[in-house]
Amino acid sequence: MDDDDSNGHTINEDLRLMGVPGDDEEDLGEERDVLRGLGSQGDPIDLAAGAGDGDGEGRGDGTGTDSNTGRTGSSCLGHCGTRQRASTSEVWNDFDKIYEMINGVNVRWKARCHHCKGLLSARSSSGTGHRSRHRDGCLKKLGKAAMTQSHISFNPDGTLRFWEYKPDVVRSEMCRLISRLVLPICIAESAAFEEYIRKAHNPRFTSVSRQTTTRDITKYFADHRAKLVESLRTNVSSIAITSDIWSGNAKEDYLSVVIHYVNSAWELEKRIIGLRLIDVSHSGENIAERVHAVVDEFKLTDKTFSVTLDNASANSTAMTILTPLLSGYIGDMFLHQRCACYIINLIVKFGLKRLKPYLEAFRTAISFLNSSNQRIALYKTFCTAMGVRPRKFGLDVDVRWNSTYLMLKHLIPYRSTFDVFIQTHYPKGDGNTPLLTDQHWYIAEKVLTFLEMFYDATCVLSGVYYPTSPLIMHHILQIANHLDAYENDPLLRTVVAPMKTKFLKYWRDIPLLYFFAFILDPRAKLKGFTRVPSILSNLSQTDYSGYLTYVRAQLSEVFNKYDSKFGAVRLQRAPQPSRAGKKRTNWGMIYGDDDDSIGTGFGAGSSTPTPNLSRMTSASTLLHAATTNASFGSVSELSTYLDSDNL
Repeated sequence: MDDDDSNGHTINEDLRLMGVPGDDEEDLGEERDVLRGLGSQGDPIDLAAGAGDGDGEGRGDGTGTDSNTGRTGSSCLGHCGTRQRASTSEVWNDFDKIYEMINGVNVRWKARCHHCKGLLSARSSSGTGHRSRHRDGCLKKLGKAAMTQSHISFNPDGTLRFWEYKPDVVRSEMCRLISRLVLPICIAESAAFEEYIRKAHNPRFTSVSRQTTTRDITKYFADHRAKLVESLRTNVSSIAITSDIWSGNAKEDYLSVVIHYVNSAWELEKRIIGLRLIDVSHSGENIAERVHAVVDEFKLTDKTFSVTLDNASANSTAMTILTPLLSGYIGDMFLHQRCACYIINLIVKFGLKRLKPYLEAFRTAISFLNSSNQRIALYKTFCTAMGVRPRKFGLDVDVRWNSTYLMLKHLIPYRSTFDVFIQTHYPKGDGNTPLLTDQHWYIAEKVLTFLEMFYDATCVLSGVYYPTSPLIMHHILQIANHLDAYENDPLLRTVVAPMKTKFLKYWRDIPLLYFFAFILDPRAKLKGFTRVPSILSNLSQTDYSGYLTYVRAQLSEVFNKYDSKFGAVRLQRAPQPSRAGKKRTNWGMIYGDDDDSIGTGFGAGSSTPTPNLSRMTSASTLLHAATTNASFGSVSELSTYLDSDNL
């Protein structure tokens, strides 16, 4: 605020009321002559000749939009298209005039500084003093910056460039930092943070208020959201959707919509495009309404390849509603996918509840240790004396079986110290029986080994930035073989039986997408897949003999859809570089020479069920697999791939 602007007006305005020009006022003589209709020499002004030559404030119909504010007006740089009064103050050499149309009058309302691009008031009533002081301040800063030693930075390509401190870049990067680390917005105005940046990084850093940071984050989000929408529109042909409902500490439920896609550089991308409050019942109708609203908002209804949800009944109802709305890509063949990790979770939880009595003693022991700070300190001292690094142990959660696995995984390596400490401090039961016996530890180690397969499969299939669909068949086979190996275990056979039942409930009819992804892995192709049906038949006692022909027929049908939809693009596509995988998968079960490692199967000796093949055994479908090559002339690209050697 100016020093003389304490009562809503300035001293210069008082001087003008008394008929005396203000000290920051432009020369009003010329303006007075203009109002009287006289030129600079007292001659009448030629209106036709004077129109459009000035750059002062006046009337006219020329309008424009200022790029910084979005307000309708005219950025007058000397050619507004109307009669304007020439500005005589030299301060305008460092400012651009910005006009706004108000009630049909083109009024000068802002001035943009040439040096810092800042906007200042430019109405005639405000005078030019504040712009003069702003200009002087900018020139001083520029002079100081010119005397400062330059900083050199590297470009991404390795070349050098002069580094320049830019406050707008600082504010933008602050938004990214707060968002990525979930920091409080007030950190931007924190004195401690400002002191750290100034002392350790840049003494020119200036903090901003939390209100400014809030506006910056809102603008940052809007800009990047617009870029994402444009990128999805122009560079992405299909997306896969995952959705789930999350509950926070505020007791509010939110439905998340996440998309996965391959970008133009053939890299996997993941974006959260929606996090909608769902403060109504979690019915299929409400879920479908919110998912479709988000997808439609990003114009992805005709690019949706699949929607992956968990097995809740409401999600099945939601997919019934969403299927006709999102099947514009290649139909609804793969649209509804059930989360493989969620199925593994159901399989393990179904059997793990029978192991709960065996592990109750460990929960009691951990609760006893954690219930007293003195015991925790005493156990820490005991571990240090024994030369063991102390650690804390957490209890598992009933609804999360992986927490039981992690509890045992962290506890068993500390058996020597934990067992001695509990036996020494925990009161003995009847008959002087300790809380933890050798039998307890044997059971714990057995359960840990048994659960490890399911935990590893869940971690691998939960990956985001590497393809997981080609790995699902590997883990299905491993889980089936794992359950078969423990079927006759004296301790776990009562646990394995219900887990097998749950396994067959969801994976007796294996989704086609799992087979397609397995075949499209160049390490497998059709040669690797030929052995999969027989392995599945041995492990699950289910007849999969018709799958080989059916899967090839269906793969050819899908290829035809893609070829008709994207054939022209495929022919123009440049060859893409190969990319390394994340982890070598165990192919021993696929390419093994013998069946010694494969069990006799679930429920051996019972009648052999057949999966629901629907129309897979129809004559037309099977004939289609044999005649696929004819539709592509000689040999199709798909047939060439399927019949070639695997890598």
